[in-house]
Formats: sequence, structure tokens, C-alpha cells
Amino acid sequence: MLANIILGITLVPLIALGLVVIISNSKRVINRLLFLFVLGTSLWVIFNLMANLAVTDQADLFWSRLTIVPATMVAYVFVLFSHYFPVKTPIRRFAHIIYVLPLILSIVFEPTNYNASSITAGQTNLAVGAAYYFLVAYYFVAFISGTLRLWRTHNHSRGLQRAQIRYILAGVVFTVAPTLLFSGILPLFGINQLLSISPSAALIFVALASIAIFRHRLLEVRFVVARSLAYLLLLTVLISIYSGIIFGLTQLIFHGSTMSQAQNLTYIILSVVVAFSVQPMRGFFDRITDRIFYRDHYDSEVVLNSFSKIIVSELDLNRVLKRTITELCEKLHIQFAQLVVFNNERVYRVEHYGTLPKRLMVAPELARLDAPMIVADELEGGERKHLMERHGLRLSMSLRTREDFVGYLLLGDKLSGDIYSSQDIELLEIIGKELAVAISNAKAYAQIQEFNLTLQARVDHATNRLRVANRHLKELDHAKDEFISMASHQLRTPLTTIKGYLSMMLEGDAGKLNKAQTEFVDYAFGSSERMVNLISDLLNVSRLSAGRFLIQTKPTDMVQMISEEVHQLQTHASAKHIKLIFEPPPEPLPPAEIDDNKTRQVVMNFIDNAIYYTQVGEVRVVLEQHADKVRLEVRDTGIGVPENARKKLFSKFYRADNAQTIRPDGTGLGLYLAKRVVEDQGGTIIFSSVEGKGSTFGFELPLKPITQPHEVANHARHKSSR
Repeated sequence: MLANIILGITLVPLIALGLVVIISNSKRVINRLLFLFVLGTSLWVIFNLMANLAVTDQADLFWSRLTIVPATMVAYVFVLFSHYFPVKTPIRRFAHIIYVLPLILSIVFEPTNYNASSITAGQTNLAVGAAYYFLVAYYFVAFISGTLRLWRTHNHSRGLQRAQIRYILAGVVFTVAPTLLFSGILPLFGINQLLSISPSAALIFVALASIAIFRHRLLEVRFVVARSLAYLLLLTVLISIYSGIIFGLTQLIFHGSTMSQAQNLTYIILSVVVAFSVQPMRGFFDRITDRIFYRDHYDSEVVLNSFSKIIVSELDLNRVLKRTITELCEKLHIQFAQLVVFNNERVYRVEHYGTLPKRLMVAPELARLDAPMIVADELEGGERKHLMERHGLRLSMSLRTREDFVGYLLLGDKLSGDIYSSQDIELLEIIGKELAVAISNAKAYAQIQEFNLTLQARVDHATNRLRVANRHLKELDHAKDEFISMASHQLRTPLTTIKGYLSMMLEGDAGKLNKAQTEFVDYAFGSSERMVNLISDLLNVSRLSAGRFLIQTKPTDMVQMISEEVHQLQTHASAKHIKLIFEPPPEPLPPAEIDDNKTRQVVMNFIDNAIYYTQVGEVRVVLEQHADKVRLEVRDTGIGVPENARKKLFSKFYRADNAQTIRPDGTGLGLYLAKRVVEDQGGTIIFSSVEGKGSTFGFELPLKPITQPHEVANHARHKSSR
């Protein structure tokens, strides 16, 4: 009798555990396998209970034979469970067939003498057959195989998962081992006295599996438990109220009489009242169970949206830290929290929420928590768990972006006293990434602000220094211009004298010169001519800087002026074996109102440069009229201008690298002055070039002047001051 009571007590929690497992998530493979394991165990307990209650040998034999089917089912499901929990590992097809074959054989041999041939009422003197021996061996192999697989998985797991496997493994071992001994091995030796109580070992599995489920979050079943309890309470209250009302009213109103139409009407009215009271009472009990099981309930999506709004709307680091930690703790119902922000491996900022522990963590202690996430309740022991317990922490999460380490988020107990659920952990993992980026951006913004203040101070200091330096530079530049002007005037007088006497010697005023003497004097005359031109360029630059560069226009015959310059440079071109060709316009040009001397110098500069920088080929000077403008182009087949030098070509003192190689003595002033002369007369410079193939330099000038001489001078003065 006692054995039957124990089996009945064992059956109730088994059935409850199976319902919780399958209702919580019927689509999950682990839930299905665990449900089948519990179902097989429950059937095995039921069949043993029926065998105990049997009063005839035939009934006892029937139920005893039937127990091998759920027992074989449990062994097969346990092997599958070991392959799927906690993660799926492949099982070979051949091995699968070997494990499922005994289940088929147990069904085939269940009603035969190969299973059990005879038994007396009370399960004594059990006679077993060959199939029984085979199935017991199969139970043993399946039990050892599944246990070893779970043990290997346990050794490679950490934290919460390790605890889950440990409790499931312990439940299986302490349930299957005595059951296999009392119901499988001992009956082979004729010892059947413990058969009736061996199924009660399933209570151990129920207890340990429940710990893994509820304490270590093996399955998220709080919703199922809460709702089941709510409906159970509702059903109990309704049945009690309904039965009490029916019984009481029946006794008061219709005592001692048979059922009448009035009684039926009363029952109908009561049924309607009870029906309308179901929904309000259901809501009432839902609220009660929610307070018990969901004191810390929240909507993850709502929390994430609220958190994202804070991150998007804030840039100040202090406000980001304050608002985010407050939002997090209020929504997740956390007692206290701490945000520790690092910069260059040192604590940069700290933000708190709630009542803080007496002793806060320092940087060396935080370094020991260097892990993506640590939950104290999932730790078995060790330095980290001891450290977190000492500081009252339940969760530690390191905040990192892809590039940098940002800091730590430290959380205390929840207000409900519960451990952190999988919903909490998943939400914190998402929030942690967003928070790390937000803190990193806010920290960068704060550093930029600090840098801007420092930079502004440095800029102000440097600006003052530049003002002083600029004033000195202007004074030096003015002194330089004065010196160049004075030196140029002083040099022009002796050079003019030298040039004049050399010209007289070439013309024979000092007697006839021989060929060698003529060559020497001619070379000296050319050098003095270049020196005069250089001094003229320096004077013009000085005048430009001083605002005294005047354009004095007069009617000028452009064809004659260019012909004279071409004729003067023919000797230079012939010496280099280069053709110098002048192409005048087909029709006579009207006189152009230009500055003859300065424009002549520009023309000479263009042609002279073309001859110098042309090694082989020709220099073609083309003069044309375009409407009310005159256009001059000097085209050569020389070295050309590199692409990177073209933007600076008309700058003061600038020369391209290939030009410096061919003519080291150039000043870089010719093109600069040419551009100023042309533009101050209302014209535009013409330039195009292909490196290695030649260049085209020239200008386009109006035939009539656009300003009076004094207006041009003012224009030049304005340009030079910019």
C-alpha cells in the first residue's frame, strides 16, 4: 500500500513537469525531447502502479510486460537529448538506427514470453526471457553513452550552461542508476522485492530538473507557471463559489423537493452570473500572479526605443552617462548601478545610480572583470565571484566599440530579488553596444571641445605673433624695394656706358676688329644686354610693389615692333639652328594704343624664351586681328611645361624644373611681368603647352586703350596692395 502511495505521489510532479516543459515552448527540440523523457517516465510509473494494483497473475504479467516499452523509450530519448543539449551535435545514421532498433524490438516482444513469461500477483517470482536480458543491456549502454556525452559537454561549458548540464546530469544519474539496478539487474538474479518502489527514484529527476529550469533558466517558464496558477486559482474559486451557491440555494429554497422549473431557472440565472464574472475575476488573478512572477516585467522594445532617443539627443558626456544609467535602472528595476569610463587605460569619468555599496571598485579590481559579460549568479566560485559578491554586484559588462575599450557597466541586485533573466541579458547586450558607441562619441566631443579651447588660445597667441612679424616683414619688404630701386639705378649707368662702348667697338669706331675680337666683344655686348634687361625687370617689380608701375599708351605699329624684335633675335636663333618665322596679318593693322616699351619687352621675352627652350625645330610668331583686338602667339617646338608647374608659371620668381636645367641663370620674373603688363592694358595672356612637344605663349590686347595713364597707375597700385 505504501509503495502505491509513493508511486502516486511521484506521478503528480512528473505530469506537472511535463506540462510545464511542453507548454513553455512546444516548437523547441530540447523541450520536445525533455517532454518525451518525462512522458516515458510517467508511463513507466503508471504501468508499475497498475501492476502493483493487479489482483490476478494475468493482469500483473500484462502490466509488467508493458513497462519495457516506456523504459526503452526513455533510454532512446535520453541518447537523443544528449546530442541536442545544450547545442546540437550530429548523430550518425548508423548509430541512430542502432539506438532506435531496441525500441522497435521492445514493442514487438512486449506481449511474448521473450519479455516476461510469468509472475505472481505482487511482482514476486518474475520469470524473464531473452529480450529482457537484451533490453537491460541496451538500457545500460544508452545510459552510459548519454551520460558520458553530457559529462564531456559539461567539462567544456562555463557559467550558467555548466550549471544547467550539471543538474540535468545529476537528475538522470540519481534516477536511472537505482532504477536500472532495482528494476533491471536485480530481477535477473531473482531479486524482485524492490521492483515496486524503484519508479519513485523519478522524484530525484523532477527535483533537480526543476532547479535547473527555475533557478538556472533552463527553460523560460515563468509565463507558463504564472498563467497556469492564475487559471488554477480562477477555476478553484469559480467551482467553489458556483458549487456553494448552488448547494446553498438548493437547500434553502428547494429543500426536500424534486427538481422543478423554478430550480432550472435558478441554475440558468446563476450560470449567466458566473459566466459574466469569469473575465473580471480572470483579470484580477492575472494581476496578482503578475505581481508575484513579473515584479520586474518590462517591454524590451519600449526600453530600447527610449534608450535610443537619449543617445541620439545627447552629446554632452555627463548628460549621456546620467540619463542612460537612470533610464536603464528604472526600466529594469535595478537597485544601484555604476558606469566607469576609461581613457588611455585610466578612469576618466564615473556615474552612479541608487544607493551605492560602501566600497567601490578601483581600476586594478575592474581589470579582473575584463570579460564581455559576467553574471555573478552563473559563476560557481573563484576570484571574480568573490570580488563581485564583496562589492554587491550581480552583473558586470565591459563596453567596447570595434576599435576601443570604453569602460564598464556594473549592476547591483534587482528590486525584485530575482536573478538576471535571459531577457535582461539579451537587452543588456544590445544596450551595451549602443552605450559604448554613445560614450565614445560623447567623449570625443568633450575632447574636441577641450582641444578647441586650447587651440583658440594658441591661435590667438600665434595671431599676435604673426601681426608683429607681418609688421616687421612689411618694413623689410619696403627696405628691400628701396634697395633694389637704388641698386638698379646705380647699376644702369655703368652698364649703359659699357654697352655703348661695346657697340662702338662692334661698329669699328675704335678700329677694325679681327674675327676673334669681334666674337669676344659681341659676347660681352650680349651679356651686358641681358644684364640691362634683368635690371629693368627688377626695377619694374620694385615699381609694382611700390605702386609706381605706369602704363603710358601711344599709337604703336604692332607689325613693325614685332618685326624689329624678330630681326634682333634672328642671330640668337640661327646660332641654335632654329627657324624663327614671323607671320604678319594679311591686311594692315590699325595702330594699337599700347605702352610701346613695356609691350616690346613682353614680345622680346616670349620670343627669347621660345628660342632658349627649343632644342630642335622652329619658333613661329603669329600676329592676327580679331575684331577690335590684336592677338599675338609665339609657338615653339621646345620642352614644354610640366602639368604640375602650369598653375605657378606666371608667379613671381617661379621656374619649372625642366627650365632650370636648360637655363640656370633665369630669374623667373619675365612671365610675371608680362602678365602684369598685358592685364594692366586690359588684355589677356594666352598659354598652352604639351610637355616635350612645345608651348604657345602670347596675348590679346584691345586696339584702343580702356583707361588713361593715371587711371592705369591707380589700378596697378590697387593690385599691388592686395
